[in-house]
Amino acid sequence: MTEKYVKRKQSNVSREVVKYSISALILLLSVFAAIWLSRLAEKPATQDSDALVMQVDVSPVSNWFGALDLEVPGMVKPHREIQISSEVGGKILKKYPQFQAGSFVLAGTKLAEIDAKDYQADLDVLKADLEQSKKRLEENKRQIEGERRNVELAENDLEIQERDFARTKRLASALSRSEVDRARQALNNARTVLTGRKNALELLKASSVRLKSAVTVSENQLKRSQLNLGRVTIVAPTDGVIVEESVQENDFVRVGDRIAVFEDTSIAEVRCNLTTSELNWVRQNSKGQETAGVDATAEKVSDPRLLAYQLPETDVRIFEIEAPEVQWTGTLSRFDGIGRDEVTKTIPCRIIVPKPIVDAESGPRALVRNMYVKCRIEVQTSSGGDDEGLLVFDELALQPGNYVWKVVDSKLSKARLEVVDRTERTVDGKRQGLVICRAIDGSISSGDRVVVSPLAQPTNDAQVIVSSDTPAEGDKKAASVGPVSSVK
Repeated sequence: MTEKYVKRKQSNVSREVVKYSISALILLLSVFAAIWLSRLAEKPATQDSDALVMQVDVSPVSNWFGALDLEVPGMVKPHREIQISSEVGGKILKKYPQFQAGSFVLAGTKLAEIDAKDYQADLDVLKADLEQSKKRLEENKRQIEGERRNVELAENDLEIQERDFARTKRLASALSRSEVDRARQALNNARTVLTGRKNALELLKASSVRLKSAVTVSENQLKRSQLNLGRVTIVAPTDGVIVEESVQENDFVRVGDRIAVFEDTSIAEVRCNLTTSELNWVRQNSKGQETAGVDATAEKVSDPRLLAYQLPETDVRIFEIEAPEVQWTGTLSRFDGIGRDEVTKTIPCRIIVPKPIVDAESGPRALVRNMYVKCRIEVQTSSGGDDEGLLVFDELALQPGNYVWKVVDSKLSKARLEVVDRTERTVDGKRQGLVICRAIDGSISSGDRVVVSPLAQPTNDAQVIVSSDTPAEGDKKAASVGPVSSVK
């Protein structure tokens, strides 16, 4: 038993020794393999210090003169949206085929009919009542004429009685007392009759005023009834498109219930948002500003509120991105309300388009609500003088974040700027993109050279070698040609 145990133990020790030996051998082989592979690797060739300097292509920066296009997105909004409401109550007796949402109708086109039986009956009653009122007034006039004749007779009788009483008094000594009393009584009766006739005449005159008022009231009621009878026919208020219909035949409507929503299409409006910088450009340099300045009255110039809350009328070209060849002409007219947009912090403005329909190759095209368009506002930068600080350079130099790398004494320098516009021009039959900008804190000026070739991890004061210098794109002579087309 002891011998078997010893043999088993020796066998286990042998296996452990073999296992560790194999592990050590594998580790040793790995070390030798790593050393061998490292010796096989070739060392990279060293470069001279001059070979590490980047070679760049540059383009000069020049002043910009002439026209400048401000291009902003816009959305078409209705110039006038009319809510047609019922002016009388009743059942919709008839709905005409033209009364459908989306239909274009002319002014005066019948849309619907409200049951007019009640209003016709009221009209007949008021006509009869007016005739009666006129007849009563005519009777009153005749009574007044008759009463006036009675007053004249009573006055004549009073004169006779007064003369008779005067004779009786002169002969009183020869007459009995009873005869004198009868003469006095006859005089008093004549006076009483005259007073009664006059009172009756005044009453008839007062009745005449009341009857005239009754006739006027009846006439006004008749006019109102005629108006109500005319209002049972609902017509289009002007040329335009029916946006929404709210009733059907046999519906009952009350006074003030909405019948339809109607859009006046004779004029269109475009809502756009301008930044503070763009708004300043428009106010200072637009063509409409010159007219406003020349024709402005002393009151308009002296009142700063009119200048603060008004925009100079500026021409605007409107087009769709999908079809830029189709263009509408509008006028930058006014602010859209007051204040800035809460989200974008821009100023909402309205553009008036007097002719929303233009001819295109595919037929007439119209500006319709909620259409997304581009609005191009042209301003004359030369009107502000040479101190406007507008510069132009090749668009290849512009880096994301609105900055460029310029070369100063064979070193890179980062220059930040404000992009005002992008445009294109033709050079030797080729389209070339240009960026119009304004320098920030004088970081770039006319005559500087900006890098137009790709850069790998550029830094300030990095050494560069200028390999080529492209011709000046924005010199005064070339830039004065103006932009071919704006791109934003």
